[in-house]
Amino acid sequence: MAEQTFTSGQILTAAQMTTLQTNTGLNYISTTNFSGSTVAQIASVFTSSYTNYRAIIRIKGAATSSLYLRTLIGTTVQTDNLYSIQYGVRYSAGTLTASTRGDQYALFGAVAATYQSNYIVDFFSPQAASYTNINMTGTFQFTATDHDAVTISARNAVTTQLNGFELNSAGATNIDGSVVLYGYR
Repeated sequence: MAEQTFTSGQILTAAQMTTLQTNTGLNYISTTNFSGSTVAQIASVFTSSYTNYRAIIRIKGAATSSLYLRTLIGTTVQTDNLYSIQYGVRYSAGTLTASTRGDQYALFGAVAATYQSNYIVDFFSPQAASYTNINMTGTFQFTATDHDAVTISARNAVTTQLNGFELNSAGATNIDGSVVLYGYR
């Protein structure tokens, strides 16, 4: 991205404005809504247009369930122990719990029937043929007094280009919600 310097009185052209808007901040890509299924795939969204991606997830389950986030290569879900060096922190009912999980088959969150869960997930260089780092932060609520917060950092230990991800309730419940996806450099 080239730096642009403007001088007093200079007229900003439409082409310059387009370049400036494209190369700064979060750029909206898409919104995916899903309903009535145990799995929601957000496929074919990681391209060379952006280096990094941010997903804002709002999700609710028909019942309380674990929530798995897994990456995609094409339409193939990465279910092997590919999520290495996973470190999580959870705050629940006044108790702080930290854990390191080592190799796992998914990043973990939760959904509940009564309350909406919210997550922000950053994918760093998923379209590159190298490891992809993933940071996931979110909140979920099981009961009126059990408010949980989770932060997870992981590395997807596959050196193939990723093109998307899926949310999966482990087959336990139907999920409803949306994913708003942004790209950034």
